[in-house]
Amino acid sequence: MATTQDLNDPIDVVTIFREGRMAPVKFRWGGRTYPVARVAYRWVTRQGAYPIHHFAIATPDGQLCELALNTQSMQWSLLKVQMEG
Repeated sequence: MATTQDLNDPIDVVTIFREGRMAPVKFRWGGRTYPVARVAYRWVTRQGAYPIHHFAIATPDGQLCELALNTQSMQWSLLKVQMEG
């Protein structure tokens, strides 16, 4: 059974920009680098006047995560991880 863990941990992300869209390629969390196998969904929320770009991603081993870029601080965060358990 999968459980979702809320984190909001700061992370480093390698991002590409293609055809006017931003996409995370890999991220570093907890001393480990995780490749992004696919971006399943993307959406934007706001914190005041600043957009926050959210990405629901899957890693090659099937782990699901939510990454977010706060455009005010230009800081990436790992917001949620779905853990198999």
